[in-house]
Amino acid sequence: MFARILAAAAALCLPATAAAAADPGSAVPGSAVPGAVVTAPVVVVGIAGLTWDNLTEDGAPTLWRMLGDGADAAAMTVRTVHSPPCPLDGWLSLSAGRAATDPQPHRDRDCTAIPPVAAGTVDGWARLVTAQHASVYDPTIGLLGTTLAASNVCASAVGPGAAAALADRQGRVARYYATAQAARWDCPVTVVDAGVLDRRRDPGRALRQADDTVREVLERAPSDATVIVLGVSQPVHSTLAMSAVLVTGPGKGDQLLTAQSTRWPGIVRLLDIPSTIVDAVGVTEPNDFTGAPLIAAGHRPSAEDTARKLGDITQRDRDLRRSSGWFVNGLAAAVLLAIGALALLRRSGRNPRAAEFGLLVLAALPLCSYLVRLIQWWRWPVPLVALWLGMLLGAVATALVLRRLPRAVTVLSGVTVAVLALDAVTGTVLHHGSPLGPSPLSGGRYYGFGNTTFVVFAVHAVIFAAGVARWLRARSGASVAAGAVAAIGLVTVAVDAWPTWGADVGGGFAIVPAFALLTLDVLGRRIGIGRLLLTGAAAVAAVAMISVLDWLRPATSRSHAGRFVEDLLNGGGIDVVTRKAGYAIGSLSAGPHLWLAGALLLYLIAVVVARRQVAPAWFERAVARRRYLWGCFVAVVTVAAIGSAANDYGLRIALLTFAVAGPPLALTIARTWTRTDGTRTEETSAPELDHRRG
Repeated sequence: MFARILAAAAALCLPATAAAAADPGSAVPGSAVPGAVVTAPVVVVGIAGLTWDNLTEDGAPTLWRMLGDGADAAAMTVRTVHSPPCPLDGWLSLSAGRAATDPQPHRDRDCTAIPPVAAGTVDGWARLVTAQHASVYDPTIGLLGTTLAASNVCASAVGPGAAAALADRQGRVARYYATAQAARWDCPVTVVDAGVLDRRRDPGRALRQADDTVREVLERAPSDATVIVLGVSQPVHSTLAMSAVLVTGPGKGDQLLTAQSTRWPGIVRLLDIPSTIVDAVGVTEPNDFTGAPLIAAGHRPSAEDTARKLGDITQRDRDLRRSSGWFVNGLAAAVLLAIGALALLRRSGRNPRAAEFGLLVLAALPLCSYLVRLIQWWRWPVPLVALWLGMLLGAVATALVLRRLPRAVTVLSGVTVAVLALDAVTGTVLHHGSPLGPSPLSGGRYYGFGNTTFVVFAVHAVIFAAGVARWLRARSGASVAAGAVAAIGLVTVAVDAWPTWGADVGGGFAIVPAFALLTLDVLGRRIGIGRLLLTGAAAVAAVAMISVLDWLRPATSRSHAGRFVEDLLNGGGIDVVTRKAGYAIGSLSAGPHLWLAGALLLYLIAVVVARRQVAPAWFERAVARRRYLWGCFVAVVTVAAIGSAANDYGLRIALLTFAVAGPPLALTIARTWTRTDGTRTEETSAPELDHRRG
């Protein structure tokens, strides 16, 4: 009974995204997902290196005709274990249903040749199996072929790459054909290797040969077959790019594709293809698969516009990835310079307004890094210039509006939280054009809040809650103020961790303790070891509850929170934790800037634990004059510390936390020494967090 109640709660409270047409849990076990675009018989044609810039009327007439005749389309993430992925990486990832690797040492990135098939067995299969043991993803190559064979589903492989994809765990291929001409097409599943596009070795000729293979497949495949043409890797000897995928067959036409694994119209993953295949033939998906079946995501434009827009995804993401590191590191450096300038101006007795305005601009930059998506900067003549100017001018304009408001920091934080929360519940559209948003090229996250957004959201939620508490305490008392902080914290953790909104598991571990400590401070309660342990237990309980609700949903609708629960039940949870911990520890090798962030984090933790012994005198004076500055400070340090420990970004979380929280906290501290007319005083506080002013 209890399980049924939880399942009902999951169905009601955790709906699938709008891209999913119906709840697949209502279907007969093993049947295709309602609204799925692929039905059996299914023919998969893989072309290593096929990207959207290959699709032209002259270069690939068959593929262009497919698009013009209404084939469904999407850009496909092909990154596997290493970047850039080789053709064999892609074929083995199809075989395993999760990221796999070829055995070639990746320091020189010479790709391993796709092994031939001899006597029905992939040559050197044992070597390929051994190579997977070094992978953090622990793939089981041969899983797709074994799953189909166990359900008595006939599958044919045409070409060596297809054999690698359909071989069982021993490397055996039941039905193998060297060419499409020799193949039989009477199986529910057929996979075809149509060759490799190498940018250094006559790619035009290779593309024409692949296009001819696709034409032959379309002529020979059964009339009721669904044909999927896709790039199984990026082009050899080229920079990372999104692959192209086209789907044609009965009832298909003019749709963009997506999957529950991306929830992003027009973007799917290579790892969605194994899930799509087993779903199409009515076979239960193995737990090791990490994809989801392809589904329709709405009408697509004309062939020309589709090719251009899906091709633009690669260039836009390249520009964003170039900008992301500069944005985070540049913001942190600018914050240090602005705080230093403010301190020097105060020490010399000069007017600090310019430095304070600069800090307000920097405080608004994270918000503008999301809002810049509204100007569609990638369509401007010089996209990167439009991106940076859009963010900077937006931040300056925001600061000009806020500078005369009595509670500028609180207002800015409230607007930032509201914008990101609204974006979360509407599909995180603003994230798709932000340097702090997800990267389809990298393939780490496609929906919800990533690590960077978690930091921006959590920090500004804490600052906003502190400002609201200051205002309410002066009017309604500490209990009402603490209740408001708790309510804001509840909304914050719900938006951040809910699987159909922020879908951020690690963020909940930091947000719950941060708001619990802020609430205790508002109530005037001491923060002891016992209460710290209770807040940690509350965080674990909250995240566990949301994760279990997500796990109770159908497998194809789960976020990574629900999949982690499944991994725990199947004994793979430790591997996931170990992999993420490895990434976090690996952040220590990213450079001196993260070493400095780590040292600063340790110092700030020491301030939280022993403030009177460690904190400088000016900080003690500021805390004494600002009733809630201490609780806000403790909560921000909690976000930085637990966030760095619980997320695979490691110390990058701490660095970004300091960059985001630095400007508003510096303004708050600086104005404890400033009257509204700009003169120094020991008694008057600035308006943001001053509980004595209305």
